[in-house]
Amino acid sequence: MNTLLLIIIAVVSVALILFVLIQNPKGGGINSEFGSATQLGGAKRATDILEKGTWGLAIGIAVLCLILAISYKPSTTNVDDVDNIQIESSAENIPTDFEG
Repeated sequence: MNTLLLIIIAVVSVALILFVLIQNPKGGGINSEFGSATQLGGAKRATDILEKGTWGLAIGIAVLCLILAISYKPSTTNVDDVDNIQIESSAENIPTDFEG
């Protein structure tokens, strides 16, 4: 589940980058590229759609990150458990002949 959320976050992040790069910081954006507002594409509202899409994607990333943080389960090894681990060693595992 965590891997799926990470993949979705990555895809939404790339989409957000593209939405931001398409916009013109001076307010022209796609609308200025299409010319008059009488064209069939509805370019008059393109900047509004891009702005709402940007906010939607940003909020989506925030929600997905919160879901990922809530669903994250750390490893079961606890600091107290490490103290209780006994290390066994046997004489046959220790090398006795060193060459050097």
